[in-house]
Amino acid sequence: MKVVICGGGIIGNCVAYYLGESGITDITVVERDKLANAASGKAGGFLARDWCCECRQLDIFAKTSFALHQELATKFDGKASYDYRRLEAFSASYDADLKKSETELDSKREHLKWFNGPNIVAKSCNSIGTNENVAQLHPYKFVDTIAEYNLSRGIKVLEDTAIVSVKTEKAKAVGVELSNQTELECDVLVLCMGPWTGAAIEWFDSLPSCYGQKGHSIVILPKTELPGEAVFMELGGQFSPEIYPRPDGQVYVCGVTENPLPSNDLPLPGTIKPTENSCEKLKDIAGKVSDILCEGEVLTSQACYLPLTHDGLPIIGKVPQTENVYVAAGHGCWGILNSAATGKSLAQLITGCNEDEKINIEAFNPGRFNSLKKSSNTK
Repeated sequence: MKVVICGGGIIGNCVAYYLGESGITDITVVERDKLANAASGKAGGFLARDWCCECRQLDIFAKTSFALHQELATKFDGKASYDYRRLEAFSASYDADLKKSETELDSKREHLKWFNGPNIVAKSCNSIGTNENVAQLHPYKFVDTIAEYNLSRGIKVLEDTAIVSVKTEKAKAVGVELSNQTELECDVLVLCMGPWTGAAIEWFDSLPSCYGQKGHSIVILPKTELPGEAVFMELGGQFSPEIYPRPDGQVYVCGVTENPLPSNDLPLPGTIKPTENSCEKLKDIAGKVSDILCEGEVLTSQACYLPLTHDGLPIIGKVPQTENVYVAAGHGCWGILNSAATGKSLAQLITGCNEDEKINIEAFNPGRFNSLKKSSNTK
């Protein structure tokens, strides 16, 4: 079986990994930029076992993926290879209008001693996750680790190379034409292009739409290393910053987002720049909630696009009206968490593993949108 995977982010590399583990040897990952050069390399890497409870199947899927990440961390020494660890998570609110007496924090508290800004609502600082159900990894390092392993198994990677067209025979993809003027034959084509996946409607008109939501982040290097305590903030209804101290001493801060755009309206990977003042807002709030972060050096200011779908659920499965084209995209803010289960479940679908072993991805079937269209037309 010859498999071509379009997209070298965390999803594409996980699909390649699990296909390789299933015994498939002829796999090529095609990436138009560099591996993990978009959201897969610029995300926070926060993993939560049971925070996707708005949908039962997504909740089960996330729990499966959380467990798979633990397996991968054991296999690849995640602690050393890509900063995998369990940690704690807390909620917090910041209100510039509150009086000091209402915001004064207990200096004797066990956690968040570094979170000492004068306008933090004391009663809002609550535990929302423990090392039993939350973890973190460095997403770029994770992708690099998986990609290196894939390469050692004979999986091929083509960077700075785009798929410019797909050759089809009836409902089957039989090959792709590349931007370097070469061609690849394929028995299976997998689309894992993140927020750009929707642009493949040019090749397959039954593909569901995807969107990209621009998000900003900064990486701070404080003079003092912070403990493994992630903070999810509310800022007076304006936006919701998130702060993730990392094992390497750096601190990741994100939270300024913009309205989603269709896939075809997005800038290309490698050309995405932060919107003016967005990263400055993150540094400002980080400095207001922590003296240590205020004195820290901003190492990186960046932006990326989170992949979204119409209904907020990912699309994982066979593209409607095709025989051998599959898609995995639209994971929103949980792409890093659900990458492992996505890779394994799609590999199971492609290789036709034992039904009893399959991860349930029925709720993420790309054909669900086609069913809605038919229902609407009937009415």
